[in-house]
Amino acid sequence: MTDKVLVAYTSTIAATDEIAQIIGTELAGCGLRVTVLSIAAAESLHGYGAVIMGDAAARDAHRFVRRHKVSLRHTPMWLFHRGMPPVPGDVTRMVRKLGANGPVSFGGAAPDWDRAKAWARYLADQLTVLHRGFVSN
Repeated sequence: MTDKVLVAYTSTIAATDEIAQIIGTELAGCGLRVTVLSIAAAESLHGYGAVIMGDAAARDAHRFVRRHKVSLRHTPMWLFHRGMPPVPGDVTRMVRKLGANGPVSFGGAAPDWDRAKAWARYLADQLTVLHRGFVSN
């Protein structure tokens, strides 16, 4: 598994892309190689060891999943969204279908930036374990 992570987002308002940038910055600060792209610009998943995607409820996100469904079946994936719980039903189905983690909500009109940073650090720990493997004495 590679330590290269794609943070892909779709956003009709600025908050989702800002959350994606925060997540990318935190992951990079933890030593992971990160690319933050809009979903429309993410043409290939080749070389990525994990995908973090927001806003999973958007049409573009569903197109992204359909376009990359074969790769996503073999790639660890986490979802986030800017909205408030409850999570939309189509996103819940996407999580189950892909075996993805999440989605994590970061609030509505005023996203919780500290929570986004903390979640990114949590993901960095998870991804480091996936990348390096768990070594036991």
